[in-house]
Amino acid sequence: MSRQTQQDDRWLAGYRRIAVIILLMVIVTTLVRSYQINREEAQQLSLTLLGEQFAERAQRLHGIWLNERRPGTLHSAGHGWQFDERGWPLGLLPPQSPSENCRQLWLALVGETEGSMPPLQFLARPDGSGCEIGWDGYWLVYLFSDGRVMKKP
Repeated sequence: MSRQTQQDDRWLAGYRRIAVIILLMVIVTTLVRSYQINREEAQQLSLTLLGEQFAERAQRLHGIWLNERRPGTLHSAGHGWQFDERGWPLGLLPPQSPSENCRQLWLALVGETEGSMPPLQFLARPDGSGCEIGWDGYWLVYLFSDGRVMKKP
């Protein structure tokens, strides 16, 4: 085998290694990006399902409030509940700041979220019509007018 052929074989092997490394980098990058997108979608779906659970439990409290003949405060499940004039829960007793009422209401009805989700933020709506629950880019809105929970537009 000539010296030129050996040198050509070394160059060819080097090019193959570079091609394999580039291909592996593309595959890994694609997998990481896919994971990130799917994780975000899974977190949003989890929050949506928790929002539905929150709405169901708020509706259950509304039914108890109606059965109890619309009291100003209601004691149920070991908590004192504060309601608006239409019978939708506003928060726990004693009343606190509007955003803290939203947080306490969520924690009492749903509980703590699992560690795989970003930490939730709780904000009272500026017009006082409900609560906003979520994190940057994805929010749910709980409306005091009818107890609905929906994705923030």
